[in-house]
Amino acid sequence: MISRREILRTLGAIPLVGAAGALTPGRLYAEAATELPKRLLGRTGRMVVPLGLGGQASLQLTAPGIDAPDIIVRAVHLGLNYLDSANRYGASQMNYGEAFRRLHLTPSDPSYDRALRESLYITSKTRIRHAADPAKQGPTAIDELKRSLTQMFGDGKGFIPEGAYLDVMQVHHLMSFEEVDQIYVGYNDRGTGKQDQVGVMAALIDYRDGTNCTGLNPEHKRWIRHIGITGHQSSPVLMSAIRRDRDSVIDTVLVALNSNDRLCSSHQNNVLPLAVARGLGVIAMKIFGDGTYYGKPSRFSNSPADVIRTVGKPGAVAYSDLVRYPLSLPGVSVEIIGTGQINREKPEDDQLVANLAAAVKDMPSEIERLRIEKESKDRHGAGTNYFQEMTNILVQPSQVTTKRDGNRVKVEWNTAFAGPEPLRSYNIVAGNRTLLSLPFRPQCTEQPLSASLEAAVVGNDTVKVIASEQPPQQVA
Repeated sequence: MISRREILRTLGAIPLVGAAGALTPGRLYAEAATELPKRLLGRTGRMVVPLGLGGQASLQLTAPGIDAPDIIVRAVHLGLNYLDSANRYGASQMNYGEAFRRLHLTPSDPSYDRALRESLYITSKTRIRHAADPAKQGPTAIDELKRSLTQMFGDGKGFIPEGAYLDVMQVHHLMSFEEVDQIYVGYNDRGTGKQDQVGVMAALIDYRDGTNCTGLNPEHKRWIRHIGITGHQSSPVLMSAIRRDRDSVIDTVLVALNSNDRLCSSHQNNVLPLAVARGLGVIAMKIFGDGTYYGKPSRFSNSPADVIRTVGKPGAVAYSDLVRYPLSLPGVSVEIIGTGQINREKPEDDQLVANLAAAVKDMPSEIERLRIEKESKDRHGAGTNYFQEMTNILVQPSQVTTKRDGNRVKVEWNTAFAGPEPLRSYNIVAGNRTLLSLPFRPQCTEQPLSASLEAAVVGNDTVKVIASEQPPQQVA
């Protein structure tokens, strides 16, 4: 395993491209990347370095004197291969466009580095829920897909070169069950010609597969490789979007996961088990609470003054612990962190180098995670996670039903939601008797969870299903 000192020594002083005798961008990436561990990004089949470059911080809110594209170039030179952006991130996609020109990653460039491009996992997001709706004015989700491609790989004015694509287009910041309904509008009518309204999911499938089932991809473009969703706030909303995905269209989920997560409606105890069960690649975000661990007010950043440009802060939880914490959660493939500042001459002050060094260290054990959680709570509190629901209580299963069929009773229920502790069992109870105790399992689809019991055992008592943080019981 690479040590922090080795990374500082071998990666900190990478030469500038174009300097006399400097390596090409592809060689620089290849030499760095071969030294870094990688993780499988779920069923995408792609291998990613555990630290990815976030698309906000100085890429979005750029202070005078900061060369934002050079942060991206630096990240690629260091071996990072998961690169994040979004249509809502101001100049972020344009900064990627300039960085990609410097790195020869635009397909119209005669020196296009196809091998380097294929080594990277380049992402963007749309906050728009519809791809077609006669009642709505303004851009659609497909307009934003085109905007991402022209800004990152074209001229930023509408031109998209042949061969340009995103590795994933993510449906951004799902916040409500109504929005989940919106993204699936027209999904069941694909190819029928019946739909006037088309949600983003149906349209993105066309641009992933090169089909035109929605009528919105007449040129049969294949502009994306995968489809993802993102969310900061609500575990139940994200879980609903995943459970409704009966065709396994969603390949990745980007979700807030940091050391204060369990003080809130915990994503690690709710979204993460479901995502793993469905084979999704999990990307963690808000590692530093959008800077609130280091003194920024508890709100989304809105100016360059909000961007943290130091490596950690005296009196705060160690940045290396905050970096390592989410990567130690089973099922997390990569985390993205926005970068405020790099320093090629003084790598110990370079956020990218520092975060990468922490991300490839040995991961904390469950006991060490508890220590990091306690320090985070004591020093910073739940205000770091202002973007997250604060109802950290166990919510018992809903819609418990029984169906009698001869001498059997089928019990069905919809998932419980965990509080600070993970769920470990479901107990089926009638009256004061525990009839069956099952290991907890995620509800992977809209079909309810179920168990079958002998009718004689159930009797005439009302049946309840009780979720527990304890392991399954021994039932006589």
